[in-house]
Amino acid sequence: MSTIVIIGIALGLAMDALAVAVTTGIILPKITPRHYFRLSFHFGLFQAFMPVVGWLAGRTIAGYIQAWDHWIAFGLLGFIGGKMIYESFQEHRSQ
Repeated sequence: MSTIVIIGIALGLAMDALAVAVTTGIILPKITPRHYFRLSFHFGLFQAFMPVVGWLAGRTIAGYIQAWDHWIAFGLLGFIGGKMIYESFQEHRSQ
């Protein structure tokens, strides 16, 4: 893995952790030392565990979908793009 890829993954994980930390800080009225420990433990556990699970899952199914992986990507991106175009023509309700 190149240095740029590693830095990109690290920044993505850091932004994810920042979003959860800010949300937790807003929601919890008083943060105790127990909260600090639990949050730190769970952040570390999931930040280390989930990329490994994704890598293992991708490596496991890569052989099965390698022949048509580009069509899967095309379908997913086409669906998302079509949904965005569809939603751009919908009337927005003011709240």
